[in-house]
Order: sequence, then C-alpha cells, then structure tokens
Amino acid sequence: MEKQETSLLAYITENDLLSGDKKPAKKQAAASLHEAHEHAHTHPNKKKVVNRLARIEGHVRSIKEMVDADRDCSEVLIQIAAVRKALDNTAKVILKDHLEHCILHAIEKGDGSKSLADFEAAIDQYLR
Repeated sequence: MEKQETSLLAYITENDLLSGDKKPAKKQAAASLHEAHEHAHTHPNKKKVVNRLARIEGHVRSIKEMVDADRDCSEVLIQIAAVRKALDNTAKVILKDHLEHCILHAIEKGDGSKSLADFEAAIDQYLR
C-alpha cells in the first residue's frame, strides 16, 4: 500500500494531536534541541539547500571583491540585497522541510507541543 502525503495541518486536525496531552511528557524541560530531533535528517531538499548556500557564498565573495575594488556603494547595496533575498528563499526551503519532516515526526511521537514551541522560538530568532 502506498503512503499518502498529507499536510501538517491536515494531519494535526485529523488526529486531534494538540488538544491535550495524549501521552505523558517523556523529556525533561531542559532537553536539548538535538535530543528533540533524534530522527534522521535526510530531507529531499538537502542538495538544493547546499547548492543554494554555495552560490550565496560565492556571491558574498564577489561583494567583498566589489568593496575592495572601490565599486559604487549603490551597486554593492544592490548585491547585498540579492544575497539577503537568496538567504530568505533558502530559509523557506529549510522551513518547509522542517514542517514536513521534523515537526510531523515529533507529533507522531507525541512530542508535538514541545517541538512546535522550539520551532516558534527559532522563527522568532530568525525574524529579529
């Protein structure tokens, strides 16, 4: 039988996973983020993310060379904006993978509330 893909929201709603404690807390409050993510981190977009980051790395080196060559400030700022946008788009890919794999896995294990709280903290930090 083929496994059917489902959205995170549909899965949570269908299984009524966050309406109360279905399982007792298994982890201490001080558990590290790594412990909360004990499943394998092989995501389908890993190569895509690595490639994007390599391109961004090259772009940042180019900006450094522009500054070193005394290029016009407006040109440098435009390139910095391009790098910021590329990083944001890469973050979106990572975000989607995290929701579809890590959060879903935690919910299936009964650790959904903690995982969502950790995720919220990470989002808050990212958006600062």
